[in-house]
Amino acid sequence: MAKYITINNYIWKFQFTRPTDYVLIDRTGSLCYATTDPVTKNVYISNDIINRDFLQRVISHEIGHCVIFSYNLLPVIHRMVIPEYWIEAEEWICNFVADYGPEILTKMKEVIESGQFI
Repeated sequence: MAKYITINNYIWKFQFTRPTDYVLIDRTGSLCYATTDPVTKNVYISNDIINRDFLQRVISHEIGHCVIFSYNLLPVIHRMVIPEYWIEAEEWICNFVADYGPEILTKMKEVIESGQFI
């Protein structure tokens, strides 16, 4: 069953697929656990991921791509990074979101809920 999310009025479809499905081959030609297609607005995730924490990280990473595409942020990345590192920079941003986003949100809530700034 597919799951749909909306980001900046774009509807993204998340669906699981076989770990050998060609849709899991990324722009570099590598077989991955997940890929995001900005044209079709589909996110494909390998159905052989069994570790919940890893699955959450993969989904967070792919949502990072969805945000980049939904808000047309690629030109910003491209303006700041030389062309040979465009893909690497995008992947780094999505890894940052996946790896540190949960902690950032938790700490933001701690600060807000402390009531010291309101």
